[in-house]
Amino acid sequence: MTDFRLGLYEKSMPDDLSWEERLVCAREAGYDFIEMSIDESDSRLERLNWSDEEVRALLDTAAKSGLRPESVCFSAQRRFPLGSGLPGAGEKALELLYKAILLVSKLGIRIIQTQGYDCYYDEESSFATRERFFRNMRAAAEIASQYGVILGMETMENDFMNTTEKAMYYIREIKSPYLAVYPDIGNLSNAVQDVCKDLRTGRGHIAAAHLKETTPGRFRCVPYGTGRVDFPSIIRALLDQGVRRFTAEFWYQEGTGWREILKSNREFLLAQFEKALAFK
Repeated sequence: MTDFRLGLYEKSMPDDLSWEERLVCAREAGYDFIEMSIDESDSRLERLNWSDEEVRALLDTAAKSGLRPESVCFSAQRRFPLGSGLPGAGEKALELLYKAILLVSKLGIRIIQTQGYDCYYDEESSFATRERFFRNMRAAAEIASQYGVILGMETMENDFMNTTEKAMYYIREIKSPYLAVYPDIGNLSNAVQDVCKDLRTGRGHIAAAHLKETTPGRFRCVPYGTGRVDFPSIIRALLDQGVRRFTAEFWYQEGTGWREILKSNREFLLAQFEKALAFK
């Protein structure tokens, strides 16, 4: 038995799999859970409207497969960011996040990874977008607290929230036990020179972490072990703070042996944990 749990990002597998196939593939590859994706596509946004019967069907499938979704990556907030000033966008963003909180409460999921974007498409960050982000995130945290759901703000590739320290501003100001940081260590590695020092600014407020590889200026689809991320040192820094939940974040690429990649990426990450645990 390990003293941490390693989940798998849903988008590491083909989109056309059934939930049973996803869960079984993740279990057979050795992962502990799946992080469900609710992104900006209409098909995944429709999950927010699942009926009670559809929720029960997924719960039944999870029970049979021996593995279940335990967190949600809510990247729909690229399309509907909490700080947007476009007509109706901020209100829509809060409405969708409310639906996500309701959905995960039915599924028994306790962590939603929210996106550290005040705005995204067709807007530039400003005092107004930051203020709207603050107000809407505070309102979302109040809703989440009613359902016992943690909102973990992800450190992104943008200047608005690309470090743990920047995310902690909102933790300190909103002061909710249900608002936390969910750092992406790949994004952090492109943002700061000392990732471990940055992570220490979030001590006691980090719910989980994304384990992703990056190179300078490139934030996606970088194979593990080919980038700049110092996995052992960063993992050790997180473990020392009591963080025990991690998600392997990588993407399915057509034409690859993706089932074997699931396994080999897990093996790579477990080797990084072994190195981290060997540090004195």
